[in-house]
Amino acid sequence: MKPITRTVAALAMVAAVVAGGATTANAQSTAGTGTQAEGQVSCGYDFDKCHLQWFEYGFVKNYIVSKIYYRGGGYHFYWWN
Repeated sequence: MKPITRTVAALAMVAAVVAGGATTANAQSTAGTGTQAEGQVSCGYDFDKCHLQWFEYGFVKNYIVSKIYYRGGGYHFYWWN
């Protein structure tokens, strides 16, 4: 994915999360379908643990990640590739 496309996708996802229009995303297989994988990580109430998972998804697995946000049930973030 081109850097500009990734940036636009990231901004769109963050806007959806902020506006409350995004729902929990289910992971999708990319094998043979051309569909991008995406999902939501629910981290619980430990922000430091959530930040470590966010870092792993964003920098180790090279996924695009949204900002960590708090919603009933703890901290969450979205990821996609």
